[in-house]
Amino acid sequence: MNLQPTRLRTSVHERKQYLVHQLWKLGYTQDRIGKKTEDMTLTELEQVHINVKCQKAREKDKR
Repeated sequence: MNLQPTRLRTSVHERKQYLVHQLWKLGYTQDRIGKKTEDMTLTELEQVHINVKCQKAREKDKR
């Protein structure tokens, strides 16, 4: 069995780390039920990132 990380696995890990860091900078560390960003799937992180960025943009527009 090959235990070397595949390019896909490595890329997914890197993207997840990037999104967790971006969400952290935006002040988002966990969802409403307490699930930490570090424990979310890539799909969840992508959706949360989109939602948080849109929310921040709407707040900025209101000012």
